[in-house]
Amino acid sequence: MKNPLFRILLASAAASLIGAGCVNEDRDHHDPVVRLAFEPVMQAQVRSDAAPEDAAAAYSIDDHFGVSGWSLDKESSWKAEAKSADSYLAMERLVRNGNLWYPDPELDWPSDQYTLSCIGFAPFEAATACTPSEGVVFDGVDTSSDPGDLHYTEPQTDLAKSHNGGIIPLPMIPALCKVDFRVRSVSGYESTRVYVRSITLAGIALKGRFQSLPEPKWTLENPADERLLFFEGDQEAVYTPQIVGSARRIIPQELDGTINVVYQFVTPAGGRLNQEEKDLPLKITLEAGRHYVFTLAVSPAGVEVIPENPSQLE
Repeated sequence: MKNPLFRILLASAAASLIGAGCVNEDRDHHDPVVRLAFEPVMQAQVRSDAAPEDAAAAYSIDDHFGVSGWSLDKESSWKAEAKSADSYLAMERLVRNGNLWYPDPELDWPSDQYTLSCIGFAPFEAATACTPSEGVVFDGVDTSSDPGDLHYTEPQTDLAKSHNGGIIPLPMIPALCKVDFRVRSVSGYESTRVYVRSITLAGIALKGRFQSLPEPKWTLENPADERLLFFEGDQEAVYTPQIVGSARRIIPQELDGTINVVYQFVTPAGGRLNQEEKDLPLKITLEAGRHYVFTLAVSPAGVEVIPENPSQLE
């Protein structure tokens, strides 16, 4: 027969283990470990009622988003105390896994005594800073070549890990606009063949700095006196408008520029006669997130610029 004292000690030890297990289980129940995940959504591409898998389908596995995040005591608010928030994610790259994006390396939510506030951006490599005061910063942007599809989010603030299963939505907002040109012939000149050789936009600013807070703002780094070649080739103008060249990403600005068009029309003898329209005025406010299309109606009598209604960027 076993010693009664041994039985008492064994029972006491078992009770202690069970009690400790209950304490840990109770702690996990009230403050569970939750993996931090993000769901970037391009506002112009995905409906607000789209399912997560639809949102994810808007991107490829190679898309690189970034995020910065700050933690605050749950009794505090981002609006009042953003400047005193503690950094939790410092411009971290997000990597897609399934339908969501995760920090690399992965990270858990902080204790439920804290909230998170986050600002997202894309592409990851393009952002030069992300702070509570200036938000996302794209510095040294040069649109003489393609700067990339620059996007940012407004601050997603005072988020608790119990909300939305620990998934933080990142509604991406475009920082640039797009411009392209189409050409067509003119009624009454059907018997005359016209070929467009080049299209240049002059009087435009191509370089600048962007910051998203306290409100989205571009600061132009050069006077608006630069030139941007949109098309160079040999495009015949027919009555149905034809896209020429590629759409170009442009810094939003008050554009007061001119369009230069070089073209040729075929003479009755079969030769080509060179013609150029210089300094066609183009005055318009270019807004972020808009796609602007200008149709050039070309004939031996000259060129008419026909602006289309801008559309939402896709």
